[in-house]
Amino acid sequence: MATISKRTRGLAAITATCAVFALWAPTADAQVGAPSGVYNWSGFYVGANVGGAGKHQSTSLSVENNNPNNYFNPDAIPGVEKTGSFNLDDLGVTGGVQAGYNRQSGRLVWGVELDFNWLDLSSKHGGTFRYTTDNSPYNLTVSESTDWLLTARPRVGWAIDRWLPYLTTGIAVSHSHFKQTFSEPPFTPNPESVSVSRTTVGWAIGTGVEYALGRNWSAKAEYLYARFGGTDVIGRLSGADGQSPALGFVDGAKFTNALSPLELHLFRVGVNYRFY
Repeated sequence: MATISKRTRGLAAITATCAVFALWAPTADAQVGAPSGVYNWSGFYVGANVGGAGKHQSTSLSVENNNPNNYFNPDAIPGVEKTGSFNLDDLGVTGGVQAGYNRQSGRLVWGVELDFNWLDLSSKHGGTFRYTTDNSPYNLTVSESTDWLLTARPRVGWAIDRWLPYLTTGIAVSHSHFKQTFSEPPFTPNPESVSVSRTTVGWAIGTGVEYALGRNWSAKAEYLYARFGGTDVIGRLSGADGQSPALGFVDGAKFTNALSPLELHLFRVGVNYRFY
């Protein structure tokens, strides 16, 4: 289950407050609308976007022998840990849809936007390695993918003619999948394997500019940064024939994969259709 930080709870409260205020604030308390010569950004809108995405993340492996039935030679563990520790950075493409609502008072434009983006971000490392102690081979692989991002964000901008530069921040939700495996045939008839899918809550912040193409259509360019907390993913090797003096397939070890916080960078362009 995702752990929601105080910062994320605060952003969720701000997003909800901005949504309520944008949708139901009484017009009598503000001069709602655009001044002469400035495009009117008020109202509901829907749209689509496409662009590039990048992620920054790493994993660090630590291995602990079962006691007393240890699988690994203790002197070999640092080498195994090194081969299971990787940078998981990747670059890919993204595409998605968005919907939102704006209110306008003079040149000040504020509102809330909800968007969903598919992500093509994955990385895989590993293969066959050799122990530093006796040069015998073993297999170890690590893979991670992030496939979608959802955000709900207040937006605040300043209308200049047909341009709307804006800032935005709010809550973010991502989905990712992590897998790590270890085997050493014929000593591991049941190879170690751990696979976890996570839906994680975090936060996002960004900036962009939108340009009115006509009464209903606009185009935008935007940068968005999102961050999600790290976690430990634990796998266990059992039923193996390793370094302990016990006879048979009774040895094992614990593999702890420490995943760093996930950072996403999105650069995207899009179009919106505004309803009046």
